[in-house]
Amino acid sequence: MKKSTGSKMKRVVIVGGGGTACEIAQSLARLNKNVQITMVAPGILDKEDIAARVVARKILMEDGVNLVIGKRVMNASRMGQIAVVELDDKTQLPVDILICATGRFPGKELEELKLDNAGVQWTAQDGVIVNKHLQSVSQKNIYAAGDCISAVPKLDRRASHAAWMGYHAIQSALFPKFLLASDAIHPFVPRVTFLDPEVASIGKTRADCVREFGSDGFRYLKVHENGTDRSDIDSIEGRVEGFVELRISKPEGRILGATVCSPVASEIVNEIGVAMVNKLTVRDIARSIHAYPSHGYLMHRVALSLALSDTWGVLDAMGPIARVVGKIGRKMQGNYQSRRRRRKTSSYLRDWEALGEEKELQWERKMISVPYLEASQDTDFCNVVRLHVNDATIGVKEKQALKDFLSWLDSKPPR
Repeated sequence: MKKSTGSKMKRVVIVGGGGTACEIAQSLARLNKNVQITMVAPGILDKEDIAARVVARKILMEDGVNLVIGKRVMNASRMGQIAVVELDDKTQLPVDILICATGRFPGKELEELKLDNAGVQWTAQDGVIVNKHLQSVSQKNIYAAGDCISAVPKLDRRASHAAWMGYHAIQSALFPKFLLASDAIHPFVPRVTFLDPEVASIGKTRADCVREFGSDGFRYLKVHENGTDRSDIDSIEGRVEGFVELRISKPEGRILGATVCSPVASEIVNEIGVAMVNKLTVRDIARSIHAYPSHGYLMHRVALSLALSDTWGVLDAMGPIARVVGKIGRKMQGNYQSRRRRRKTSSYLRDWEALGEEKELQWERKMISVPYLEASQDTDFCNVVRLHVNDATIGVKEKQALKDFLSWLDSKPPR
C-alpha cells in the first residue's frame, strides 16, 4: 500500500493490549509512516506467558509504537479544537483517532435474547452457564457454544475453538451421553497474535506450571534462532529474533505448554498441539526428523535438548533394553519426586513463586527486564536492589518498580 505523503502527523491512541490491539498497532505503523501510534493498557498480552509478553513489546517498539504500560484510559473529551484522552494518573494524551480494542463480554448480546424469560441461567461476565456437555444447567433442552458460555477459559475463546464446540453441542443434543466425547471443550487451544513475526502460545504458561508443580517440579528450555542457518537466511528481513520455548513435566517429558516467536509460529504451535493431544513426549519429537534449515527445526532442537538432559533420556535414545531401563528409572524417579514435592512445597509458596513468574522487574537505567522469580535467585542482584532502592538519582517510576519487587521478595512464605 502506498504510504501517505501528507505533512500532518496523525496521533492514534489504541486502548487495549490484547492480540487485536497489537495487530492493529503494527499494521497502522507499517502502512502509514505519518501516524504516531500509542498503545495504552495495563499490559501487553498480559494474560500470556512472560516470554510472549516481552517479545510482543519488543516487536511493537521496533515498529515505532509508543507503549504506555500500567495505565488505563478513564475519559475522552475535547479541549477546544484538540481531543484528548485522560489516563488514571490524570495524564492527558492528545488524539486524532481513538481505537478501542478492550475485548468483549457476552453480556449485552445475551441480554437482548431475554434468556431470563426462558429460564436460562447466565451472567454478563461469563455467559450461559453450561456443563461439560455444553448443556444449560437450568434448561436441559438448551445447548450453547463459543464465546458466550461459562465453561470456556477467556484465553481459549478463539474462532476455531467455537467451531469445535458447535459441532460437539450438536452431538450432545442428538446423542445419549454415553456416546459423547469427553472433550467438548478442547484442553489445548493455540493462541496466536499475528504480528510479524508471529507470537504463539499453547497450554500452560510458566506461572501456571509453577503454581501447579512448584518452581522445581517442571523443566523449561528456550532456544533462540539467532546464529542458525535459518536466521542467516531471514536476516535480510530485519525481524526480531525468533525462539521456541517448551515447558515439560518432570521427569516424564510430556509437553505442558509452549511459546513460539517465528514468521511461522502458528504452524509450529499447531505441531506442538498435536503432540499435546496425543500425549507425546519430547523424546517422541526428538526421534522424528525435521527438515533443516526450516523454522520448525528449532522446535526439534528444543525437544532434543530436553530429551537428552537426564540419564533416562540418554538411555531412551539407545536400544530397546536401555529404553526399558530408562522407562523404569523415569517412573521410579517420578514417584519419588512427587512425594518429595508434596512434602517440600506448600501451596502458599507455589502461589508466591507463580506470582513471581508472572510479574516482571523492569529497571530501565540498567536495561534489566526479568521475572521476579528469576531475579530473586541472584542474591547479589537482590542486594544491589536493596542498596539502590532509595537512591536519589533513580526516577519515581523505577523506584516504585524496585519497591514492588522487594515487597514481593519479603513476602516469601515458609516452606
